[in-house]
Amino acid sequence: MIISPAHVTQKRPHHGMAIIGMSWLTMTLGLFFATLAGEFTRTMDAAEWMIHLIQAVVMISIVLPVLFFIRRRFHMKSILLPLSGKGIIHLLSGALFATCLTFIGLAIANMNGWVIITEWHFSAEFLIAVIINSCIAFLYEALPEELSLRGMVYDGLRSRLRFPVVFAYVSQVILFLLVPLSVSLLQELVGMDAGNQITPEYIILLLTYGITLQLLRSLTQSLWASIGFHVAYLEVARFVVIPGDRPALLSYTEQDHGLAEVFILYMMTVFVGAIILALLNSWRWWRIHQS
Repeated sequence: MIISPAHVTQKRPHHGMAIIGMSWLTMTLGLFFATLAGEFTRTMDAAEWMIHLIQAVVMISIVLPVLFFIRRRFHMKSILLPLSGKGIIHLLSGALFATCLTFIGLAIANMNGWVIITEWHFSAEFLIAVIINSCIAFLYEALPEELSLRGMVYDGLRSRLRFPVVFAYVSQVILFLLVPLSVSLLQELVGMDAGNQITPEYIILLLTYGITLQLLRSLTQSLWASIGFHVAYLEVARFVVIPGDRPALLSYTEQDHGLAEVFILYMMTVFVGAIILALLNSWRWWRIHQS
């Protein structure tokens, strides 16, 4: 009797725990060693873009090989597919969705006087900075995170452990939240400054952000869409809303300090995005059950 891979995995439900645990641990350790490499490179007075590039290389070198080993070992089929025409459409659609929500939020804030745009700065320097940063964000943040958490971990919860959708969503988001918490703990253990300050506001943002990305993946059935949203969100945050010392698309004044970040990035891009995606997913599931 020939036993198919699918039959084998059904006979061994503990494989689901292995998939989830290995994927989560790989993402956590990859992020920790990437930040460690970044700190070491910073002591050599390297340029900031070089530091981020090395972090991206370390991250992708750790995460991708392990995830593709897990994919092959446990016969995972729904992990990232080759970038086809449909994948490119999903990637661009996810990026456009995040970008549109951000600029709608900016327009609303400007019309109500919460944010006053004083000058636009579109230039070649700005465009080159966005392109370089987008490539690094894709390799260092979006691709490994979406593959491991919205990909492997979620598929392990849904397909292998047979969690209901709601419980799979909640479990995946909690595991997503545990990644930066665990990395911060590891950083403190080796004497590094924690990369992120773990505050209640940061936790709420991560929880909502994780749900938004998972809803987008569920709606499109494509990790490329959540990757596009992920990269676009990072870029509009870094070059439009809170650019810091980076080349900015625009200059603005705000009615209260931090208002632009809270309203545009959190309320409009993440929270409103989650509501829209939840409604679209509900409509999609209703259509499926009706057919």
